[in-house]
Amino acid sequence: MKRRLTLCPLTNRRDGHILFLFCFVFYFTLYFGRLNLSAAITEITTTGVLEKDAAGLISTAFFVVYGCGQLVNGFLSDRLPPFSLVTGCFLFAGIANLGMYAAALTRAPLTVYLIVWAINGYAQSAVWPTMIRIVSTVLPEEQRISAGTNMMATTAIGTVLSNLISSGIMKLWGWEECFLLPGVILLGAALIWFFGTLSISRRCVRWENVPAVQTSQKRKDDRPLPRRIRESELLGLMMRSGALVMLLSICCFAIIKDGITVWAPTIITETFVTEPSLAVALNTFISLASVFGAGLSKLVMEKWLHDEMKSAAVLFAGAAAALLLMMTVGTKSLVLMLALFAVIIVCLLGINTMFISLVPLRFGKYGLSSTMTGILNSTAAVSCGVSTYLAGLLAKSAGWGVTIAVWLALALIGLAITAKLIARWMRFKE
Repeated sequence: MKRRLTLCPLTNRRDGHILFLFCFVFYFTLYFGRLNLSAAITEITTTGVLEKDAAGLISTAFFVVYGCGQLVNGFLSDRLPPFSLVTGCFLFAGIANLGMYAAALTRAPLTVYLIVWAINGYAQSAVWPTMIRIVSTVLPEEQRISAGTNMMATTAIGTVLSNLISSGIMKLWGWEECFLLPGVILLGAALIWFFGTLSISRRCVRWENVPAVQTSQKRKDDRPLPRRIRESELLGLMMRSGALVMLLSICCFAIIKDGITVWAPTIITETFVTEPSLAVALNTFISLASVFGAGLSKLVMEKWLHDEMKSAAVLFAGAAAALLLMMTVGTKSLVLMLALFAVIIVCLLGINTMFISLVPLRFGKYGLSSTMTGILNSTAAVSCGVSTYLAGLLAKSAGWGVTIAVWLALALIGLAITAKLIARWMRFKE
C-alpha cells in the first residue's frame, strides 16, 4: 500500500474568501525579505562594503537557486502538505534574512552572503507553486479563477511596499536593518500562517491508502482515455510550437527586467547625486508602473492583437524605444529618467504576462501547462540572477551608459526572435 496526499475543497464561500486573503497577503509579505537586497545594494556599493560585481553576485545566487528550486519544488509541492510547506518556507526565509543582518554587522566575507541569500532563494521558490496549488484545489471551485487572476497583483504590491519599507528603514537606521525587520516579519508570518490556517488544513488535507498498482482509466464504453504527452515527447512539442526558441526571448526580457529592478536606485543615485534612501523611494514610483503592466498586456492581447507572440513583439518594441531614449536623453532630467524607467517596466511586465502566464495555458490540452510554467518561469528566474551580476560587473568596468546600451541590444534581439516566432506559434495554436 502507498499513501497519497489529497486535498478536499472547501464548501463554504466565507472560508474560501478568508483562505484567499491569507494567500494574497502572505505572498506579497514574502517580498519584504526578497527585494530588500535590491534596496540595500545601493548603500552596500556606495559605502564600499562590496564592489558592484560582488554585490550583484549575491542577487545572482538568489535567483539561480530560486529558478532551479522552481522546478524541484513544483514537483514537491504536489506531494507534501501545502500548509505545512508554506510555514516552513516562511520560517527559513526569515532565518536567512536575520542571517544576512548578522553577516552585515560583522562585515562577513562574500561567501557568507552568497550562502545565506541562496538559502533564502530556495525557501522562497516553493511558496508560489504551493499557494497556486492551494488556490486551485482547496478554494471552492467557483472562486478559483478570480482568485488565481487576483494573485498576480501580489508582485506589484509586494514590490511597492518592500521599497517603501526599505527606504524608511535606511532613512531611520541603516542598510543593515533592511534585513532585520523583514526577518522578524517573516518569522512572525510563519507563526500566523500556521495557526491561522490550522483549522482549514485539518479539514482539507487527507492521506489515502492506494494500491501500488492501479488499472488505467477507461471511458464508460471501455475505450482508454486519450493519453497525455509523455515527458520524452516534450522536446518535440516545444520545437513544434516554438517554445524552445522562445526561451531566448524570455532570457532577454528577464535580464533587462531584473537589471533595472535591482540597479535603478543605484543608477539614479550616481547619475543625479541623490541620497540612496531617496533613490529607493523614487524607485517606488517605477514599481507602481508594474501595476499597469498586466492591465496593458490584457488590453493589447484581448482588444487588439489577440495573439501572445504579436503582443510580446509590440511590447518589446516599446521597451526598446524607451531604452533608446534613456541612453540618448534620459540623463538630462530625473523626471524623464523615472518616466522612461516606468515605461520599460510596464512593457516588460506585459511581456512577462505573455510568456509566463498565457503561453503555458496553450499546453493545457496536452496536460503540460504546469510543466511549461515551471520551465518558462525557471528560465526567467535564472536569467534574472545572471543579469544582476553581469549588470554590476559591466557598470563597474564600462559605466551605466554601456549597460543601458546592452539592455537595448537585448530588447532588439528579443523583438526579432518573437516576431520570427509569430507564424509558427499561430500554426501551433490552430
